[in-house]
Amino acid sequence: MERLRYDEDTAFLLADNAATIARIVRTVPAERLRATRFGEWTAVEVLGHLADSAEIFAERVRRCVAEDRPTLQAFDQDALAAERRNAERDPLDLSRRLGAAHAEIVRLLMDEKARSRPGLHSEHGELDAGHFGAYQAQHARDHVGEIAKAFPPTA
Repeated sequence: MERLRYDEDTAFLLADNAATIARIVRTVPAERLRATRFGEWTAVEVLGHLADSAEIFAERVRRCVAEDRPTLQAFDQDALAAERRNAERDPLDLSRRLGAAHAEIVRLLMDEKARSRPGLHSEHGELDAGHFGAYQAQHARDHVGEIAKAFPPTA
């Protein structure tokens, strides 16, 4: 796995991702988000996936910063989405969860020394807190871009 670097641009990307989703859930009716599909998932399920992964990556960053080389387990997103019943969730709640997790990542990684704190991923070995923050930013960007194209701002 390529090791990713966290920097100021990454922090802005995390904030932009959260802001874009906040705009979408405030301007697009929940019924429309539930009806719009992106492959196998509805827009609400994608939002749930984003919120779930943001919280998981925020926790990984937090543990790397707070603990000495914590062991971090991989997760099965499909099982997690089914368990949390993301299709039925409130889009505004999902947006709030995403925003809070992204803000936590940015807060934790403001200190450059914190970015290099390592954790041991169960599948990818040693990765640092900055990598986890940057990975979430890129992962969210891909999904947010797709959703934003489907729900552009209105004049």
